[in-house]
Amino acid sequence: MIPTLTYLQFHLVFSLPLLAVLWRVAPRYTGVRRRRAAGGIAALVAIAYAYTTPWIHHMIGRGAWSYADGAVVVRALSIPLGEYLFFAIQTVAVALACHRIGFDPAFRDGDFARLPRAAGAAVGLALVPVGLGLVAVGDRFLYLGGLLAWVGPVVALQWGVGGGYLVRTSRVWVPATLLPAVYFWVADRIAIGVGTWRISAEFTTGVTLFGLPIEEMAFFAAAGLMTVNGIVLFEWALDWRDRRRAVDDAPAVEAADPTPGPVADPLDDG
Repeated sequence: MIPTLTYLQFHLVFSLPLLAVLWRVAPRYTGVRRRRAAGGIAALVAIAYAYTTPWIHHMIGRGAWSYADGAVVVRALSIPLGEYLFFAIQTVAVALACHRIGFDPAFRDGDFARLPRAAGAAVGLALVPVGLGLVAVGDRFLYLGGLLAWVGPVVALQWGVGGGYLVRTSRVWVPATLLPAVYFWVADRIAIGVGTWRISAEFTTGVTLFGLPIEEMAFFAAAGLMTVNGIVLFEWALDWRDRRRAVDDAPAVEAADPTPGPVADPLDDG
């Protein structure tokens, strides 16, 4: 029988080795691409803390999940230190996986197409009343409904901005979302099995897959999806800005020197 792990021991056994492997296999960018990749990850970590902390605080306060005696050493706002570390660990791990799979942040004609942007934003916005409605139905939908309401605004924003690009690059963000999620599903199932944390039967539907509540599965997939889309859209938006500036500056350049010349790639490391 595996002994109960503290939250920090969980990170030592599962989270940090994953980060080490992903860091080792991640691409080694240089120049502009390196700065943008690092900036995107840093921005997503900051957003993860700002956006996730109130939601986690509320869910723990309601009793959606709890922790074994001795598994938590330090808390702030009722949230364990290990949980705060997990905000950054999952964000960085998913981002590194996304970069390892690889994506092209270049803006293309059609990325601002209205249909995918409107459809994605509509789905995201619809998740909010659906989630709140589930919470109102009964306590057993607290976790699931709260999760949907938490995810909805982010999905709406991301797809409302870059829905066309996300449709075009689905072969990147789908595996980049699911592969880390599968790893965290397994690690989460083990942690629940050894008693590091417990998912409340009162505030969940009771539906499980291989002993893992579907709410936990949905959480890791949703958090990963928001992270991956945020990573790719961050660099895509910067590329769009660069190309727009190049177009705006083109008349002045042509007036000064009518001789055509090569157009530099905004991500050129040189």
